[in-house]
Amino acid sequence: MSWKAIDALDDARDATGSLLLPFDAGRWARLALIALFVGGIGSGGGTAGNAGNTGFTFPADGGVPPTDIPIDTFPGFVTPGRILALIIALAAIAILLGIIWSIIGSVMQFVFVDAVISKDVRIRTPFRERLGLGLRLFVFQVGLVVAVMLLLGLPLAAVVLGGINLDGSVFLLAIPLVFIAILVFLVLAIALQLTTDFVVPTMIAEDRRVIDSWRRVAPVFRAEFSEFGLYVLIRFVLGILAGIAIGVATALVLLVVAIPFAIVGGGILLVLTGAQVSAFSTAGLVLFGGLGLLFVFTAIAVGALVQMPVVTFFRYYSLFLLGSTDESLDLVSGFRTEDDTPAPEGPTPA
Repeated sequence: MSWKAIDALDDARDATGSLLLPFDAGRWARLALIALFVGGIGSGGGTAGNAGNTGFTFPADGGVPPTDIPIDTFPGFVTPGRILALIIALAAIAILLGIIWSIIGSVMQFVFVDAVISKDVRIRTPFRERLGLGLRLFVFQVGLVVAVMLLLGLPLAAVVLGGINLDGSVFLLAIPLVFIAILVFLVLAIALQLTTDFVVPTMIAEDRRVIDSWRRVAPVFRAEFSEFGLYVLIRFVLGILAGIAIGVATALVLLVVAIPFAIVGGGILLVLTGAQVSAFSTAGLVLFGGLGLLFVFTAIAVGALVQMPVVTFFRYYSLFLLGSTDESLDLVSGFRTEDDTPAPEGPTPA
């Protein structure tokens, strides 16, 4: 018995190689940019405080500074209300950037499919053409997550707002709810994965919206339940292995990339020391901050470039499986090997 979910692995490998080789710097760069959004690599940063402007000075004799510092010695603009407003503003900016990032990622799902099926990797024109579909996908995914969160949050809200006493029996009841929540989140993760892997190509193949595309592929899922079940299992295992490999490869590349940054940083430190300027001065912080920011951007680019072949392989894998289970949704028919071509029905000619 031949499993389509296993046969599609070889086709995905061959198609990935034909897209990436021979090496083309522009193609790899564009695919890496797409993979940055589709693959979900993110970056984070921290903030640093400055303890140099506290409003008091140390005693000239080197004694212990006073501990009873009056409140009015701090700058007038530093108030609890303004600090809270700053925190809220930063949180709002982070949420806004997250929404923008997610919308771009949703559109890039369609751009990615266009790129791998045509092997003409472009970004700007397909992005404009697929913007509407990407927005619909984003709204669907957000709605699905919000629905699940509300479903899980209703029991908790009932306990909090209903004034139920939190005794031992309530905590015992929460144990099965935790397992139910884990199961629900697992189903949600699978639903989101199936949406990007199979619903997105269906939206492209037949120009359908998200819900309509789910109705279109749902019978295919039911008819080939074992194939798609095996796909989810293979996708999960390979995803873990690929994540480990990507992490190790990225770390090794960054170790090499960090060498010139360390050399430059050491040079900056020597120059500042020779000029009798502290590394924590304004000039030092600007120079080292700019160097660190450049390294962060380099790390993001390296991570996107390293994961790009894996992301491409997984995209081809889902496309080949979808096409093998429903010929009308086969967007990669031109990439199949002769062994994968379905045999014609009817008696074999003599």
